[in-house]
This record gives sequence, C-alpha cells and structure tokens, in this order.
Amino acid sequence: MSTDWRQLCKAPGLSVEDDVVTVTFENQRSHRVRIQETETTFELHALVARASNVLQPESLPLRIWRHNRAAQLVGFRLDARNSVRAEGWVAKAGLEAQEFQHVLRRVAAESDRFEFILTGKDTE
Repeated sequence: MSTDWRQLCKAPGLSVEDDVVTVTFENQRSHRVRIQETETTFELHALVARASNVLQPESLPLRIWRHNRAAQLVGFRLDARNSVRAEGWVAKAGLEAQEFQHVLRRVAAESDRFEFILTGKDTE
C-alpha cells in the first residue's frame, strides 16, 4: 500500500499545490517545500536563498558548514547556481502524519530562519 504524502498534509498552516507545500507560521511568514517521492522515502527540498540575495556571499560555504553543524533533520548546501538549498527526508515505512508534518515544518522553519540570516529578507 502506497502512502500519499498529500493526505499527510491535512493540517492547519499547510497548503498543497502540485508537489509543493506552503508552510505558514504563526507569525504569518511562510516557506515553500517541494516534496519528491522515491521508492522508500519522501525527500523535502526548499530554496533558502538565491545567490544574488545573499549578504556577504564570499563567506557562504563556511556559513553553511557552520549552520549544518547545529542543524537537526535538515541539511543545507549550495546548488550549481550558488543558491542555498535545504533538504530533509522521511522513510515511508510506518510513516504517520505527525512525523511527516514534524519534518516538513522543521525544513520550512529552518529554511526560513536561515534565509533571514543570509539575506535579511523573507523572499522565498
């Protein structure tokens, strides 16, 4: 039996459109997370900041490395365009809505927070 991740997103503050979930926080900020399904997992991907929006881009690799040292459930990386991306994942086996939503909200919240640290804005 296959798990439909869209059914796991039926909760306040989550809205689904195609393969993207918009997570809205209590302070009315929001962040988009794209869901990609594999055979055994759901991968969660978010754009944190485009390279052109980052303050002090010369220190970006070191800042990401430092941020990853403290992050849980979420990892950050640079993509081919030097934009900062966030990634998380959950296994499908035994997955319940509460666990999926926890990781989804964590990816969104950490992405939104890191975006503000890097850019001083809420654009993504």
